[in-house]
Amino acid sequence: MKAWMGAHRRLLLVLGGGLVVVGVVVAVVVSAVSGGGGGRTLPPPRARVYTAQQACLLTGERGIADPAAVPVWAGMQDASARTHAKVTYLAMAGEQSAAAAGPYLSTLAARQCTVVLTVGAAPDGAVAAAGKRFPGTRFVVVGAGPAGLSNVTAVSGTRAGVASAVEAALKG
Repeated sequence: MKAWMGAHRRLLLVLGGGLVVVGVVVAVVVSAVSGGGGGRTLPPPRARVYTAQQACLLTGERGIADPAAVPVWAGMQDASARTHAKVTYLAMAGEQSAAAAGPYLSTLAARQCTVVLTVGAAPDGAVAAAGKRFPGTRFVVVGAGPAGLSNVTAVSGTRAGVASAVEAALKG
């Protein structure tokens, strides 16, 4: 008799556990089919959806911490908020010369940056050669830029000036 009671108890436990699992599955399915939100709607996603365009900044070794780069980076972010283009920056390491900046500009052009901005003497000094090598890339020099290249624009280092120049370069 004890054996029968033990087997009966185990059977009841297994059946009870099975009923709980079935109940949970039914609840999940009903919730999924009915929407489960009780009429609530989800908020829009917070992540920004970007276009394929990119605005890339080349700075000296201090990066966007350089006081000259701060308004440039802020202007780029303003332009990104309006155009949905991605913005990135690359800081030069090592020697700070126009010759050393050339490979960095080549890297940004190879990364398919739609517009490449430069701030600082070394990056600005390399734009003339890069502008000739990469005619399909638009360059924006913050400060005085080289003359005679149709894909190079010079702008002042103000936040609004940079934002406007980036937006124009992305459109055109």
